[in-house]
Amino acid sequence: MKLNIKKLYFTIFITLLLFVFSSKNNLYSQDNDIIRAMQDELQRSLNELKLENLQRPYYIEYTLKIKQSFEIRGFLGSITEKTSPRAANVSVGLRVGDYKFDNTNFFDFGLSFFGSGDEEESFRNRRIPIELDYKTIRRELWLATDAAYKQVSETFAKKQSVLKSRLINDTTHDFIRLEPEKINDIKKIPDFDTKKFENYVKQISNFFKKYPEFTSSIALVEYIPETTYYINSEGRQYIKTDFYTGIELAAATQADDGMPLSSFYSCIVKDPNDIPTLDSLEKAAKLIADNLSKLRKQKILEESYSGPIIFEGQAAAEIFAQVFAPNLVTQREPLTETGKQSSDRFMAFQSKIGGRVLPEFLSLKATPTRDKAFGVPLAGSYKIDDDGVLAQDVQLVKDGFLKNLLSSRVPTKRVRNTNGHQRGGAAMISVLELESDENHSLSRAELKNKLIQLCKDRELPYGLIVRKIFNQNIQLTTLFQLNPGDISFSFGGGQAKQPLIEVYKVYPDGKEELIRGCEAKGFTPQTFKDILNVSKEKYVLNYLAPAITSPFMSGGSQYLPATVIVPDLLFEDGEIAPVEEDFPKPPILKNPLSEKK
Repeated sequence: MKLNIKKLYFTIFITLLLFVFSSKNNLYSQDNDIIRAMQDELQRSLNELKLENLQRPYYIEYTLKIKQSFEIRGFLGSITEKTSPRAANVSVGLRVGDYKFDNTNFFDFGLSFFGSGDEEESFRNRRIPIELDYKTIRRELWLATDAAYKQVSETFAKKQSVLKSRLINDTTHDFIRLEPEKINDIKKIPDFDTKKFENYVKQISNFFKKYPEFTSSIALVEYIPETTYYINSEGRQYIKTDFYTGIELAAATQADDGMPLSSFYSCIVKDPNDIPTLDSLEKAAKLIADNLSKLRKQKILEESYSGPIIFEGQAAAEIFAQVFAPNLVTQREPLTETGKQSSDRFMAFQSKIGGRVLPEFLSLKATPTRDKAFGVPLAGSYKIDDDGVLAQDVQLVKDGFLKNLLSSRVPTKRVRNTNGHQRGGAAMISVLELESDENHSLSRAELKNKLIQLCKDRELPYGLIVRKIFNQNIQLTTLFQLNPGDISFSFGGGQAKQPLIEVYKVYPDGKEELIRGCEAKGFTPQTFKDILNVSKEKYVLNYLAPAITSPFMSGGSQYLPATVIVPDLLFEDGEIAPVEEDFPKPPILKNPLSEKK
């Protein structure tokens, strides 16, 4: 009997082993088939793609992405939406000319950026059948390559024509040549426990029933795993898997004077298993609800405040992420038929390398391959960028002076090499950490005392501490869906205006008073040179960062996971202004949920 049991265990073990190997072999076989189809069509295009009187492409790249988007939304204990669509798409990058001068870095108002026109084939983010096979992949790449070649050739001719009538001083090359390299970053894609997260959404959204004064609320979970296959004509090739998971809680209400108020909680991680426990999320929901209920009854900021300000925790990380960080990537002004197209959008540091951009006690580094900080998983980490270049650490600021920018294969006047930061269609931030010397790092209590002393020295009746700021992505998606039109005051009219959620007056005796209806005004990248001190504690902010280069220009993603690690920031001077808007009248009747049964 013992022998039979041993044989049974051995048989089960061998069966499981064969199953694992079979599964892996099937995956490898699929990967090989996809890459083979991409290589064969790429080679055919290089050899045969040619129109009369037009140049052959000197460079072609193919990207194929397969992803699934899980999303669960809930309202007051009920699931309102549950989706998990799978999708596949291909993108073709094609260049005519040479590395010095080609069809890119040219803005043509007359051409669409996502295919040649409505009736012609698309070649960026082109949806293809999810059931992939060798012939289907080749057919889709053939059509996309054909469309790309026709549009690119037209763009190249227009660019040449413009240069015949203009003298251009900037002779920076259009593209950086790279050597062949094959690299992979294939991680096991975690399973998504749908039932578990449905329960999370039901339980957390149900919590808001206790607050009938809230006009709307939401709980949602999102998980997006993605596999990317890439090859180019230089011999560069990769396969990589990536995924991120997000959970958002939000609620909206109105004060008695009609002012719309809202707040949120957000957690962005890679692995769904790293999402906080249900108990932790319920505590987060309670904190949102209690603070929002309290905020309804608070006084407004009567007049604009100009003076010392502390941005603490989430607020420090958000103001840094929204105002300073987007300026740290290379951007190139494209040529147009009327000359260079100038834009002030996140261009503050393009010509500042060697100049001071922070106080001399602060430094800043990008560490894209770092996956944890202070025990927190970092959503912005990655190993291979979208160009197939290994991500590199970059010393951006040293002792206050700008040393470098995050770059891709598109060179600029000041940055001529890539450091592996091409993501979502253009150069993009990854994981950024702000560091201070010891002499300027204070405890949170010491920082508050310094704020009070600065206010006394300037004979100000109070100072301000900002503890929570609206997140741009959540503000324009989740919160806007909760109250379209009713919270429009929150969406500032430019980069120098940030709506604030939790702001506290700090009086000379240390007493704090919560106020509402505030927005930060006039904060620019230059404002960060006026930081006097920072805290010893740091806040890790994982967030979905808006694309720095417009997706309309790049054909890339609207939002990408990123991370900033920032201490509390004491600014010597800043402006916080009251919101000056007309508000909608509150509902005439009370919420029916407030009626006692």
